[in-house]
Amino acid sequence: MPCRLLRHLALAACLVGVLTVAVSAPARAQVVDDDGDGVADDVDDCIDTPPGDLVDATGCSVCPCETQADGSDWTSHVQYVGCLAAATHSLVRAHAMAPKARRALLKAARGSSCGNPNLTRCCLFAHLDPETETAVGKCRVMTPAKCDDAAEKLDYAEDEGPGSCLPNPCVF
Repeated sequence: MPCRLLRHLALAACLVGVLTVAVSAPARAQVVDDDGDGVADDVDDCIDTPPGDLVDATGCSVCPCETQADGSDWTSHVQYVGCLAAATHSLVRAHAMAPKARRALLKAARGSSCGNPNLTRCCLFAHLDPETETAVGKCRVMTPAKCDDAAEKLDYAEDEGPGSCLPNPCVF
């Protein structure tokens, strides 16, 4: 019986210690991450990373859309997708990324204009509310000339430059 009582007292003391630590722990400051890349602004070297980009610990894109990390041009769209495939494969093997997240990132990369200077993202708006001037358009990867042609057929079309349509950049 005394052993059982001692165990209960030890457990109670442990719980009181945990509660004391939890109550006396200082409130954490809210982390600011303006570009939403998962790296706090105070340590983010690239404060305007495009949404959905795979970033390193410093908040910079591992495989930037417009050029390779070293600043040289991508030789092709396949090379760009290959960069992301290799980087995400390593992360999945290290258990730092879920396979499902890898598949979503690679899907966005395959549907992007990255690595192909002849393509752009075009935001197509069929109905633009003139009063509020707000709309969500459809993003399509196409040539800049086709994007210009679409502008003549729809209420509004805008060339968004290189990148992915996931997440949708077409919010007016």
